Amino acid sequence: MTFARRLGVVPSALVLLAAMAAAFAPALFSAADPLRGDLTERLLPPGAAHLFGTDELGRDVFARVVHGSAPSLQAAVIAVGIAVLAGSAIGLVAGTARGRLDDLVMRGVEVLLAVPSFLLILVVVAVLGPGTREVAVAVGVSAAAVFSRIMRAEVIRVRGSGYVEAAAVCGTGRPTVLLTHVLPNAAGPLAALATLELGNAVLTVAAVSFLGFGAPPPAPEWGSLIAAGRPFLASAWWLTTVPGLVIVAVVLAVNHLGHVLRTRSERR
Repeated sequence: MTFARRLGVVPSALVLLAAMAAAFAPALFSAADPLRGDLTERLLPPGAAHLFGTDELGRDVFARVVHGSAPSLQAAVIAVGIAVLAGSAIGLVAGTARGRLDDLVMRGVEVLLAVPSFLLILVVVAVLGPGTREVAVAVGVSAAAVFSRIMRAEVIRVRGSGYVEAAAVCGTGRPTVLLTHVLPNAAGPLAALATLELGNAVLTVAAVSFLGFGAPPPAPEWGSLIAAGRPFLASAWWLTTVPGLVIVAVVLAVNHLGHVLRTRSERR
């Protein structure tokens, strides 16, 4: 690991911990009500009284960003969890079965990979309807194919190892071999990919929320905060810039940590 990459681990971890703390305990960061506004304080620029300024209804933007971290990060984590579980199951079946079943499953995975992910997300959201959980499911479905390919490749690699063949010769059942030898050895690359995918999920969830498919207003969500600030770009730049910078900081932090984990996994 290079010195620059080591140097970036600490601030990246701090950014991610701050975002998680804001999601679980927003009162630690802001006591203001994210839904209650004061029209006498509308569109105030960032200052001591309002760290991130106020919006067109006089609501504290900092409080809305803090409270918006919970649904935004929750949707991203759920999406990655769905992608890991579904993709791992598909890849495990394909890598274990081989033959025609493997070919059939992987052709389906390749079809999913050929479809633009954002288009697939919009189709799933159109079927399920708008909402934070629905967006999370849509993002998870779109990312499952990537995990299935990684899991299949790891299963095939590990199956050819000497200790796996020795366990099979000793009479160990296939489910036991999969649980005790194959899955633990395939967990490293999947964990690294899941960390990288988390940053992508945060960005994708914000993009879908920006289009109006996330939590209904006035509930705060990072993407919807940017969308709500578009009419005021010329007069109140902080309404879009501040939530956008928060998203960028979180995505960069998660991606940096993901690259570090991936580098360590490749060295092993």
